Amino acid sequence: MTAELAVGLALCAIFIAFAALMYTGKLPAIAALPLMAAGLFLTAAIFFPNLAETFPGPRWLGVLKGFFTVVISDGMGKMWHYMIAVILGAALAEQLKTSGAGKAIIRWASELGGDNPTVVSLVLMLVCALLFTSLGGLGAVIMVASIVLPVLLAIGVTAEAAGCIFLLGLCLGGLFNPVNWQFYITALQLETGQVTTFAIPLFFLFLIVSVVFVVLNTRRGRSSSFWAAAVSAGSEPQPGAAGLLTPLVPLAILLPFYGWKMLLTLGQMYRWGFLSRFAMPQWDFPINAALLIGVLWGALFMPRPAQGRIQGLIKNIFDGVAATAPVAALIIGIGMIINVVWSPAVAYYMAPLINKIIPSSPVAYVLVFTALAPLALYRGPLNVWGMGIAMARQATELLGGRLTAQSAPGKGTVFHLLLPQDCGQ
Repeated sequence: MTAELAVGLALCAIFIAFAALMYTGKLPAIAALPLMAAGLFLTAAIFFPNLAETFPGPRWLGVLKGFFTVVISDGMGKMWHYMIAVILGAALAEQLKTSGAGKAIIRWASELGGDNPTVVSLVLMLVCALLFTSLGGLGAVIMVASIVLPVLLAIGVTAEAAGCIFLLGLCLGGLFNPVNWQFYITALQLETGQVTTFAIPLFFLFLIVSVVFVVLNTRRGRSSSFWAAAVSAGSEPQPGAAGLLTPLVPLAILLPFYGWKMLLTLGQMYRWGFLSRFAMPQWDFPINAALLIGVLWGALFMPRPAQGRIQGLIKNIFDGVAATAPVAALIIGIGMIINVVWSPAVAYYMAPLINKIIPSSPVAYVLVFTALAPLALYRGPLNVWGMGIAMARQATELLGGRLTAQSAPGKGTVFHLLLPQDCGQ
């Protein structure tokens, strides 16, 4: 066994150990991710042959410099774009909650559906999807669920089906949530157009499955002992039509822009003549800018808070920051993991092992990760809110080619991305 292979196996053992601690609930992800990042980097840096070229001085000093630079300084701020998106999304959610817009939308949808359980369930599922294109966080989930679930139970939908309908709506909206888009863009170094290319077709496939589920589980109304309590809306603020459109504002800015861009790309791929006359837009509209416009739209068109619009906006932002503090702590750990995995020291030892593990063809990629899908569940080692996002980033690179690390005299570690044809595939 070579020294490089031994260090690589040691890094895998560190990953497995911390993944097991997270999966069994022995160690929360907020603590496990930074500790895992520190363990991976220190183990690799101690033996990395070219450490002095990046961090000059004695080896112990180079390891110390690398740790505070790669893990702490650069790692903690790796996901700052996404942190801003989370704060803006949380501020938008606070606006919907404090203004009563979320309740008004759900109440209007339930009245529109009438007494037909299937129609009401479909409408409420779509409303949940609409709300969660902008909402996010545990507080928003509790707020919407506390309104939607009693309505579904009151019309005779079983508790199991009602919970599933709500979760289906949440996932449908999450496909178009700009905050989620920003997470994948930041973590995987993607462009917005690449995310929408997957999000739009997946939305329609998921929508078909969701509609079939609702129809099969609500065709016969059932009696229920749960009833929605009558709520007096007289003392609550009543948002106008412009205020009710607030959840759609970021999506209305982003989706047409990138939907049109995706259509032009398909036109080029399939040689659709009627689209050849249009030029591809060269500017990607920033997601955080769209979220900020949505927040400002809500501040202008939502019911005026008692303390004034400016003070109300500031309060919503502060409440959003407080609500996302646990998420921000987790994001810091994710950034550390991503930065460490892609540091030269760790990649030098991990690249050969990753090349052997990651499937080299699209078909094998789909089959392997479909079989490993249970590992992406809550606390699983492949969950995107953890080590899984770092592995996903490596997979995006290795699916189209193979990453190799070679030591070049006087040049440190040189990374080569070999195309499939270079690998004899």
